[in-house]
Amino acid sequence: MVIELGVAKQERVSSPDSDETTELIERPSGGESVIYCNGKRNGQPSKIISSIIVNRVLEKIAEDFRDSTAVKSVSDQIFREHSGHICGDFCMISTDFQSGTIVVSRCTDIPVYFYQHGIMDAWRTPADRLGAVKSLHPSITEIPMEPGNTILMLSEGALNAGKNTMEEDEVEDLILSTIEESYELSADQIAEFFLKRAITMDGYKPKEDMTVIVLKVCSDSPSFSRKIYVTWPVPKYQSIFE
Repeated sequence: MVIELGVAKQERVSSPDSDETTELIERPSGGESVIYCNGKRNGQPSKIISSIIVNRVLEKIAEDFRDSTAVKSVSDQIFREHSGHICGDFCMISTDFQSGTIVVSRCTDIPVYFYQHGIMDAWRTPADRLGAVKSLHPSITEIPMEPGNTILMLSEGALNAGKNTMEEDEVEDLILSTIEESYELSADQIAEFFLKRAITMDGYKPKEDMTVIVLKVCSDSPSFSRKIYVTWPVPKYQSIFE
């Protein structure tokens, strides 16, 4: 089997920087974890908070903590330090080679979508934001890692794009049709498709930051090499030399 991971992001039109943070880490016992957070400070978006939360979880994963333990530990730390005034919509998707499973940890109302063998499901059990409450109980879903597994997460900005201007599509039906009709699409191509769709739905002027994460398990690979490919547009800031 081979794991494909695609992440596509777009900042809201009013800001050159995204308040969302997404990072990838190799697990000490084998596998990968992709971590997403949209930071909130007293209810307002904050890039600094999302970076702090993600990096603290990264440290726990690097120390070989289980996902649930890492998330709970970081949430307790953030809550003790800030009494719930700082928190974040959080999601972590892990491939654990030791257990042979995919683990999805959610501290948010945002659903994560799962497709396999013609069946579409949505994991949408509500969970408090990371750092928002004492003794957090994240929503944890663990499934066997098998060829055909496709996991898709749309951040709030991508999921709700266009709601104020046009009728909402049935997201699950769209995901199902996209995967089934274009099964050869890579995880990166699927992520790019849903990001472009969200931007279009917002009239090409995204009202919120958007992140799309896709994890796909394939039956074989043309190569045994691990590859990471990233493109990162540089925002135009006012230079001190201008």
